Amino acid sequence: MSENKITKRKAIDCKLIKESNSYPGYFKYMVTIQEEDGSTSDHPTYGKDMQDAMRRLVRSEHANKMVSVVEKKQHLFIIGLFALCVILPLFGSMYNTENKNWWMVLPLITIVIVFLIYEILDRYRSKSQ
Repeated sequence: MSENKITKRKAIDCKLIKESNSYPGYFKYMVTIQEEDGSTSDHPTYGKDMQDAMRRLVRSEHANKMVSVVEKKQHLFIIGLFALCVILPLFGSMYNTENKNWWMVLPLITIVIVFLIYEILDRYRSKSQ
């Protein structure tokens, strides 16, 4: 029976470096991470205590992973949005019997709303950092 050891990234050391001068009550830690291939890397992180600093480090790494996935899939979102803007008016014009074309602006309104929501979230995120 062969042993299949699945190795994961893990924190193997965490050292308190100093207290923050600009944010009283926060500390700087240096976390040593063992990668899946066995190599180690050091990551600076900040928090009120060690648990908070580790939570912030994990959250930022998850966010970085999500950003890389979204950046890879971004072109599919744009193509889908474009298809919505073309297909919705096409189907609407086929089934239009009353000659009222107000619904043809719905794709434009959808795009404006999506970009406004993105801008609001981006500003909120940049203020919170």
